[in-house]
Amino acid sequence: MSENHFSRSGIFSAFSRFVPFFGRDPLVAADQVTDRSLVAVISILTFLAALTACAAQLTAATAMRWQVMMVSEVTVQLKPQAGRSIDTDIVRASDILRGTAGITSVKVLRREESAKLLEPWLGSASSIESLPIPRLIVVQIDTHQPPDLASVGKALADAVPGTSLDDHRTWTKRLGHLSNLFLIASFGALLLVVLTTGLTIVFATRGAMAGNREIIEVLHFIGADDRYIAGQFQSHFAVLGVRGGLLGGGAALLLVLTLKLSMMIPDGLQFSGLSEVPILDWRTVFVTFCVIVLVGIVAGLASRITVYRTIGMLA
Repeated sequence: MSENHFSRSGIFSAFSRFVPFFGRDPLVAADQVTDRSLVAVISILTFLAALTACAAQLTAATAMRWQVMMVSEVTVQLKPQAGRSIDTDIVRASDILRGTAGITSVKVLRREESAKLLEPWLGSASSIESLPIPRLIVVQIDTHQPPDLASVGKALADAVPGTSLDDHRTWTKRLGHLSNLFLIASFGALLLVVLTTGLTIVFATRGAMAGNREIIEVLHFIGADDRYIAGQFQSHFAVLGVRGGLLGGGAALLLVLTLKLSMMIPDGLQFSGLSEVPILDWRTVFVTFCVIVLVGIVAGLASRITVYRTIGMLA
């Protein structure tokens, strides 16, 4: 070892303490086959992690949109009653609703529109024309100054028999619970993927150290700084982690973009609420970027910890 080499190593060691990602030195010999295989594995893991994170973010955004829609809208159902005119009852109920403070819009669905809502369960509108189909009134409420829905429902029931008001409270709670469960499951899957990435880096680091064992032992016994040796492995595997993360994260964004574009095509995948989310909003890109950074950090830390433990065994 020349004096110039150790002086240069000292500079790299000092610099890598502050920016270990750039503190590169040819201590860790590049193995094209092993490095490419490791990048491929990290790419697949990052793809799964980024896709899970994006799905969780999109699900949370869609659930929030649906909850806002449900909170700002209630439905009044009028069942046909023997001896009563359904049209007269609709006019009376509409007048009560329009005269209530906190209600911004009242829309009466035609009988054909109500029958169309039942088609998935009862068949075409012509086949259920003779059935007593309930009539629906869609009511938009002011979310800042909402009316007392219990009082409104009671007033409608007293004035128009067979009338019921649905504030979608049960569906809102169920949607919130399902969204929370999905977020927890997504977080658990993301944690498992990150853990798997760390374990993969640990085994790769042990293999790299086994291949450079003689060099590491010489450097260690002549007094080379452990942080310098660990920094070289950390930088090497952090770079590989970021490469794999960029490939996997980019593939995940491409898949999300493809799915979003398919929702915009007529006769494509149609999911109410989800198709209204921007194609690639900043949240999706930010979540993917965080996953890529997390993979790089985990790769560097896993490698560094493995090196320290291995060097400790040599002492």
